Amino acid sequence: MTISQHVQNLRTLLDLIKTDRTVSDKGIDDMISHLTALETSSVNENFTGTIEEIRSFSDILKDTDSPEDFIMHHKLNLSRWTEELQILEEGSGGVTLDYEQRKGREV
Repeated sequence: MTISQHVQNLRTLLDLIKTDRTVSDKGIDDMISHLTALETSSVNENFTGTIEEIRSFSDILKDTDSPEDFIMHHKLNLSRWTEELQILEEGSGGVTLDYEQRKGREV
């Protein structure tokens, strides 16, 4: 599977999680699998923060007792991550770590 396919599949999973407000154990495992592939690939270094944030989210989601609440709490992050993954997939530029430019949206 190519980096682009991993990014696309990860975006799809994040969109489903945001929309459905739930995710199966298989969905979480798939998300972690795609993240692992991206972490071990030569991905644009401007997106390593995004991948780390999604990894942290997926690790906590896997262990939480109330996934629906956790997902709702991160709804804005899910939207931001899908946007950033789209930028990565398109191969254009990067995302900023500047708080002001992100308009306060942080994990």
